[in-house]
Amino acid sequence: MEITLKLLGGRLKEMRKAMGMLQGDVAKHLDVNQNAISRIENGAGGGISVLLSLINYYSDFYMVEHILSPKFEVVRRSDAVPPLESVAIERLKLWKEEFNVEVEQIIHLLGEG
Repeated sequence: MEITLKLLGGRLKEMRKAMGMLQGDVAKHLDVNQNAISRIENGAGGGISVLLSLINYYSDFYMVEHILSPKFEVVRRSDAVPPLESVAIERLKLWKEEFNVEVEQIIHLLGEG
């Protein structure tokens, strides 16, 4: 999977919408123009400083560590789970999915042999 500006922008948009915020709301928090947020979310480009500000802003609310992962999902940070444990849990979930796919492939291969 190739990570493109459009894909990255779409993921940032998902996080914003999960918070129930408009582009203008986020722009106000970051002290930038709403058009800057729109351009990034639509994959039309924008400044790296705005992109990094967005990621830093959302990192207070969501697990942004996997924003470039092919298996990205919006995961809200939990005050009850320390950050390292939360990252470990998310990593284990990804490994479980990958392991299940590999086991299914092996079963399929053995079933045909």
